[in-house]
Amino acid sequence: MTYYWQFNKLHPSQKLREPIQGEFFAADAISNPGEALVREGIQNSLDARREGEKVIVHIQVSGPDDALPRTAVSSFLNGLYEHIKAPSNGLREIPSDSERCHFLIFEDFGTTGLLGDPAEWNPPAGSKNHFFHFFRADGLSNKSEKDIGRWGVGKQVFPRASRINSILGLTVRSNDGKKLLMGMSVLKSHDIKGVRYAPDGWLGCPSDDIEGFVLPIHDDAFIDAFSRTFDVQRGNDPGLTIVVPWCDIDLTDDKLIYAVIRGYFLPILHGKLEVIVETGSIKTILDKTSLETEIKKISGDLERDILPLVLLAKWADSCKETDYVLVEKPDPSRGWQWNKDLFTAESLINIRNKYDYGDRIAIRVPVTVREKCVTPRNSFFDIFMQRDGSEQNGRPVFIREGIIIPDVRAPFTRGVRALVIAEDGPITAFLGDSENPAHTQWQKDGANFRGKYVSGSTDLLFVMQSVYRIINIISEIEKKVDKTLLIDLFSVHAPLDDDEPKTREKNPTEIPGKDAEVPKPPESHPKPLIIDRIEDGFVVRNGKITDATLFKILSIRAAYHVRRGNPFKKYNPADFNFETKIKIKTKGLTILEKIENLSLIHI
Repeated sequence: MTYYWQFNKLHPSQKLREPIQGEFFAADAISNPGEALVREGIQNSLDARREGEKVIVHIQVSGPDDALPRTAVSSFLNGLYEHIKAPSNGLREIPSDSERCHFLIFEDFGTTGLLGDPAEWNPPAGSKNHFFHFFRADGLSNKSEKDIGRWGVGKQVFPRASRINSILGLTVRSNDGKKLLMGMSVLKSHDIKGVRYAPDGWLGCPSDDIEGFVLPIHDDAFIDAFSRTFDVQRGNDPGLTIVVPWCDIDLTDDKLIYAVIRGYFLPILHGKLEVIVETGSIKTILDKTSLETEIKKISGDLERDILPLVLLAKWADSCKETDYVLVEKPDPSRGWQWNKDLFTAESLINIRNKYDYGDRIAIRVPVTVREKCVTPRNSFFDIFMQRDGSEQNGRPVFIREGIIIPDVRAPFTRGVRALVIAEDGPITAFLGDSENPAHTQWQKDGANFRGKYVSGSTDLLFVMQSVYRIINIISEIEKKVDKTLLIDLFSVHAPLDDDEPKTREKNPTEIPGKDAEVPKPPESHPKPLIIDRIEDGFVVRNGKITDATLFKILSIRAAYHVRRGNPFKKYNPADFNFETKIKIKTKGLTILEKIENLSLIHI
């Protein structure tokens, strides 16, 4: 049987409205052409995960070698050509008639597929009709606070990845085993031979009951032909397969792998997700056992930025309850605020010591989520951080339910790697409501967030600034005088017993109430040596002593500044070494010896 694409004629009474949902995932919000597709596609797959199953996502890119001739795909595009060639339909790079079809396949396994009545066109509010929400609704979502998605526009990344803004979707449903195939196209309203058509089109079976309504295809022969043509691996396994014809040529395997690792390393480490990226003969499997190896293969900035976070996340996954420093809960009757009263004296010392020595730190922060007109709910989020000793500014990585929110505008922290992870229901609902449609930012003025929570803006800042505030708190308690800090650099002889100052005796001739004569301060003694900071180091030079016989050997020892303790005792040869990379310039002196951080000089 032959099936056709159907676009409905625009009725004069209908308001002209052009689809813009795909612009939520434009390049200014998503840095990598594959990132939006990977983030939204995997997010939907994780939301559809069957109880107790691991989600496996298979992403296959045909590439030029395996691109299909147009004759091979023509039976799945009947009636679509005239619409994609219509003027002012929003398409910019329409494939030529002779151009082979590059395609991308996104398949998930371990999921439920698109459940719900496919013939339903107006489901009741709150119903769980996944088929309706994927193919027939924009800006509507039936997802709960346990799901990653919120806005109901994430599916638009798939048509947006196609040069003809069209996709083909095959689902096998876990509840009834049915196979359903349907096409979806999202253009702008357009004219064909003087007739104005609405933006949306579908491939399927016209309904006998409702004019202009399209039902999915359940013809096994047609579905089998579709699966053979595009090398679909679905079989009878429940889940969803999406084929993107004439996909963006920038959707290469390396960019897709990069996007998977950056966006979903945490659920991969937890064993909840496995991703297979395949292009021609190249097949990359990203799971908990191969993740580190693949990161090292890619190397570059991915290894520099992500590998330390992966290692920190692995440690976090192994933490027991006793490994956490538990913070006191902020006052549940007001907006959450950071202050040192949230920490016991013992916990502050514990955190400070671990921070100073570069140990990993796990902190659990309990909070009370206060949604308006809803009973307050207890929840928590976790912080994992480690001082890495670098001088680079960076932001913590924020993760909600396994998905990284990459552009949270948190304060910078110098030399600290940190993960802020929210996985408990109430706090993930709170944070998810604050996200923009592309799930890249937390925004206090978002339509799903503004006015929904008591002190929502304050509480959101509490989470976003958590690492910065904790570091400030532990730094504040360290701001006390350390009289031994520079004792090895600057010292004076202790006075002998005969030189001990005596208590000033009262002068019997002094008149009470009359100011005593102010004594002259003693003359300052010239310093034998002067140490000054210069742009790229320090200089030791002669003071005002003219007697060159005062000393003949100068010993210079150096160390990096540390927050606590004696820096010279904490020196390590890995810090620096006078024998190798540190340059010493002299004038009128002879360097006798250089050993690690010590240099002996003859005057």
